[in-house]
Amino acid sequence: MRKHSFLRGLTAFTLAGLLAFYSGVVQLPNVSAESITDLKSQLAELEKQEEENNKRLEELRDDVSQKRAYRDELQGKIDIIQQQLDILVQRINELDAQIEQGEQDIADTRISINANYTKLKKRLRALYMAGEASNLSILLSSTSLVDYTQKSEVIQSVTKHDTELLDTLEEQLTSIQEQVEKINADKEELSTDKKDLDSKSDELSALYLENQKLLDEAEQNEAEAQAEAERLEKEKEEADAAIDKWYEDYYAALKAASTNSGGSYDSGVGYIGTGSFVWPMPGYTYITCYYGDGGHRGIDIAGGGIYGKPIVAADGGKVIYSDWMDSYGYCVFIDHGNGYSTRYAHASALACSVGDTVSPGQTIAYVGSTGNSTGPHLHFEVIYYGSTTNPFNYF
Repeated sequence: MRKHSFLRGLTAFTLAGLLAFYSGVVQLPNVSAESITDLKSQLAELEKQEEENNKRLEELRDDVSQKRAYRDELQGKIDIIQQQLDILVQRINELDAQIEQGEQDIADTRISINANYTKLKKRLRALYMAGEASNLSILLSSTSLVDYTQKSEVIQSVTKHDTELLDTLEEQLTSIQEQVEKINADKEELSTDKKDLDSKSDELSALYLENQKLLDEAEQNEAEAQAEAERLEKEKEEADAAIDKWYEDYYAALKAASTNSGGSYDSGVGYIGTGSFVWPMPGYTYITCYYGDGGHRGIDIAGGGIYGKPIVAADGGKVIYSDWMDSYGYCVFIDHGNGYSTRYAHASALACSVGDTVSPGQTIAYVGSTGNSTGPHLHFEVIYYGSTTNPFNYF
């Protein structure tokens, strides 16, 4: 609703004001207009909304960018910890396999010890039961003393072999048990490290989820601010279209009024231009943006030290607008009374008022960077019967 009110206000006010200049020449239709206070209030509100929204949008973009960077940093840390956890889990699994193998070796060694120990006990029992008779039997069965000695040594050797075998198996069992104990200790240490990493991973994951939630909210706010920026931009485009429509209605009304009065379109106006334009920015010819570039409606004239330099009327005519206007900032519109009008935008200060009659080369404003501007320059437009034209067609 505010948008339509703004467009109606802009069209009605400017059309009524400009047609009033011709009231002494031809009979024109009555036009109603909102007060200048209301119009300026609407323009100021639109400009303020755009400035505040653009600032908020920029802040939101920075916030989103920071949160995305923080999220990526957290994800990187989580990935590193996960890699460490994977290595620990793999190592723990290897130790489990070693422990399982060690326990199996212990069981097998114990079985071997028990079996050999059983055999040894049987042989010792047999020797014990035989006692001296056995020794006597060995002596009587021997053919000589040497034969007896050899047979006795064989019996002793068998007993010694069994004893050494048992000792070796006991040593192996002890060694295996020590290895298993060391593996269990290593596993316990790795398990402790894994718990610490699990805890750190959980902490980082919680931070990641919290940041992601804030990022989602920031992205939503950014999207809403972007939508608002697009809405305001569309509203500004419609405001520009309303200005163009005003020019069309303006010239159509003049022609109709002149025809109805039996006069000519330009006769008796008193401020018909020469039809030949002078350069509006004396001493500066550097063009930063040409007519038609990206839909540009005029040319931008800039240069070193241009700020505050005089802007002059391109031709004689009457000032029809001299004030602030949205994206144009401080600007001046001049009607040259021959179907042509010119616009001078982004001024730092104005040197003329609505209704003033100006001559070619007369100072009307001073260069600035107001409105939608990226630096000090003059935005210059030439309008012919309501349509923008290339300013270089006239120089």
